[in-house]
Amino acid sequence: MYKRTMFLAIAGAMIAVLPGSIAAQQAAKAKAAGLTPNCTANAPAREYLVTVGEWDTVPKGKDGKPAAYNDRGFVRAANSKLERYNFDPSTIIVKKGDCVTLRIHDLKGSHHNVTIEGTAVGSEGGPIIDDAGKTLGKAVARPNPNAFEGPEKLKAGEFVRGEQVMVKFQANQPGTYRMLCEVHTFIGPNGELRGYDDKGKPVQGPMVAYITVLP
Repeated sequence: MYKRTMFLAIAGAMIAVLPGSIAAQQAAKAKAAGLTPNCTANAPAREYLVTVGEWDTVPKGKDGKPAAYNDRGFVRAANSKLERYNFDPSTIIVKKGDCVTLRIHDLKGSHHNVTIEGTAVGSEGGPIIDDAGKTLGKAVARPNPNAFEGPEKLKAGEFVRGEQVMVKFQANQPGTYRMLCEVHTFIGPNGELRGYDDKGKPVQGPMVAYITVLP
């Protein structure tokens, strides 16, 4: 009975300590993040206008008619569009300590989202703004405001053609970070970015930009 009581007491103490330990680990991990969603007071401010665009073409044969073609190992039918979405600019260079604001405007593509890999920074729940910076809404799960095109419902973080979303972060650690649109990027098993999903369906990607933080 004594041994059982001691075991329960020790187990109870370990369980009581565990949540605190997990919280401490999570806090340490968040503190060590290379980019964080919140900026400290008096951090140097940097702002960039980023547009979402698209390169596309319909390959044609010597006779001028649409022809079947090969795109990165996948056979595509004649008259299908060869396309690639992109962020412009595709490389943004800032300094450690900068407070960076990205105003990302969707010009091409029915909908997109933004996430910066390995960080808590992205468009999910972020403000949708006008050119004066006034908040018009938030990038949350919602009906598509563009009734003229799909999808009918948007997931959290997605914004549509004509909308401008604001993404803000502080650059804490030097390095290069990939900014992705997950709607138009498939990530392979080794972290490689692909323009086709695991079933060979094109996703018009990969759609990626690079955030480089200098010391």
